[in-house]
Amino acid sequence: MATALETGFAHSPAFKTRRFLNWFPMGLTYAMLYMGRYNLTVAKTSLNKTQLMTNEDFGLIFGAGTIVYALSFILNGPLVDRLGGRFGILMSAFGAAAANAGLALYLRYVMNSETPPGSVALVFSIIYSLNMYFQSFGAVSIVKVNAHWFHLRERGGFSGIFGTMISSGIFFAFTVNGWLLDLAEKQWGEKMQWVVFAAPATLLAFFGLVEVFLLKDRPSLAGHADFHDGTSSTDTDEKPIPAMVIYKRLFTNPIIMTVAFIELCTGVLRNGVMQWFPVYASQIWVLPKSHFLRDGSWGDWKLVVIPFVVAAISFGLSRFTRGNRRGWLIVLGGLAFLAPFLQGGWGGLLMVAGVIGGNVAGWVSDLFFQSRRGPTAAGLYGFLVLCVAGMIFTLATPESTVGSVPPPSKGKVAMTPEESVQPGDKIVAIAGKDVKSWADVSSATACWPGNCKKSGWNAATCTCDSKLPQSAAPEKSTIPAKIERGGATIDIELKDPMGEMRAGDKRTLPASPVLPMTPFALGILVFLVTLCVIGSHGMLSGTATMDFGGRKAAGTAVGMIDGFVYLGTAIQSLSIGYISSTNWAYWPPFLLPFAVVGFMLCLRIWNARAGQPAH
Repeated sequence: MATALETGFAHSPAFKTRRFLNWFPMGLTYAMLYMGRYNLTVAKTSLNKTQLMTNEDFGLIFGAGTIVYALSFILNGPLVDRLGGRFGILMSAFGAAAANAGLALYLRYVMNSETPPGSVALVFSIIYSLNMYFQSFGAVSIVKVNAHWFHLRERGGFSGIFGTMISSGIFFAFTVNGWLLDLAEKQWGEKMQWVVFAAPATLLAFFGLVEVFLLKDRPSLAGHADFHDGTSSTDTDEKPIPAMVIYKRLFTNPIIMTVAFIELCTGVLRNGVMQWFPVYASQIWVLPKSHFLRDGSWGDWKLVVIPFVVAAISFGLSRFTRGNRRGWLIVLGGLAFLAPFLQGGWGGLLMVAGVIGGNVAGWVSDLFFQSRRGPTAAGLYGFLVLCVAGMIFTLATPESTVGSVPPPSKGKVAMTPEESVQPGDKIVAIAGKDVKSWADVSSATACWPGNCKKSGWNAATCTCDSKLPQSAAPEKSTIPAKIERGGATIDIELKDPMGEMRAGDKRTLPASPVLPMTPFALGILVFLVTLCVIGSHGMLSGTATMDFGGRKAAGTAVGMIDGFVYLGTAIQSLSIGYISSTNWAYWPPFLLPFAVVGFMLCLRIWNARAGQPAH
């Protein structure tokens, strides 16, 4: 077995092939980890029609998980540095698979119970925190393995790969999970939210088994020679470094610490937009699930297949050309490949943003700034500040005019205009309350007493409560409303959309409001914010940690940096969980200071470059 320590990085075709077999399945495994991490958002959005998970519950559950994730690096970083990235990725895959299976089984039990337990948020917090503990091995292990397989001058390009892996995982998490849920509900009815946990559990177990056979920690373990990575690190032997020595090295390195606090800001901004925009689009805008900014649709197969064919042809032709023509063919192929994902809902948009941000950031860093990560990160953060500021003016809070109503469900008769709202109606009052905004409409509709099954009506929470005695059924199965229609103000009795309610159910009006501004204004801004944060995160967390941590400390370095990312995530989760329950208008102003601070910190590492001592 080859063990010679090479100094260059002009790799042989055989080495590149074996390296691909190492990182590509690992990248897919990492994507499945994201699918099993952000599926909580998909479940929460679907559970809007119940009170099983409120915004505050969601913030607390995700906050608990992210705090566990952030603190896990203290143990898991040195553990992966000592035992290897292969150990870490297998722990992550199989552990997260088991935790997601537990969430699926518990939610299935809850959704099929006549009287759902009152401890849903607590149980979810415990199992989801366990999931996030195993998830924390993922990024640590990827960087640890690839620190041995990629030279310093290749790592800017690798940050693009890292960003692409993150992005594909986000697509699976938000869009594919949503499609699977829709398919399950069409086949087997409602109460199928547990599917979004069962699917990633199955896929994680499968890819974990693949990694058992393919993944190797170092080239020498796969029959190739190890090589020097081009950094100033002198860690060339395999003897582990004590954890306290590694922590001292990291906490006294001003570059690593600056990157850590930049990444804390990234954690606030990334998940402050990525997780909460779909909740906003669902709750405040009430966009239909097929809308491009929610789950999207690949229903028109021609718009999906044709771009993929163009991409395949362009990539194929690029193998037989050189120079500028080859570059243009690769760019055309990449754009054609990404085009269908623009129809793939929020997850698809996030994937496109991440792929572009991650690859362009790494390429610019290596080509124009001699592998310095600071200038590119500063540019991304500077643009991000402008986008977050723009979000303040594009929230487009809707008033009480009806924009659309969904078609009747299969097998049900459409309601008449005398018992339902119609597009163009302005709701003046509903359920005995005067209303001005769609939030008022939603609140009043939810709080009209319902026909509770094996439970009692709780006026404080506007839900049926299994802890209360059975309440009497309302005298009428309608909800009074006063509307302006066709220039006249009329009183109508709306048919109750939930004839019978079980404990935890929440009533919503089956209609969407007219928006004062196109939703794509805010959609474009959050798309650009995501592009910037994924680009900077892939480069700083996935690349700078390899550059400055050294091979032996790479796992601990990325664990520490990822820990700061998820401390930021915990801050936003708890904060926006509260903000969104009171007034969404404070959402962008909460994010803006973190964007400004992140930009200022990026300027501090403008000239930092691996291969030179830190000062």
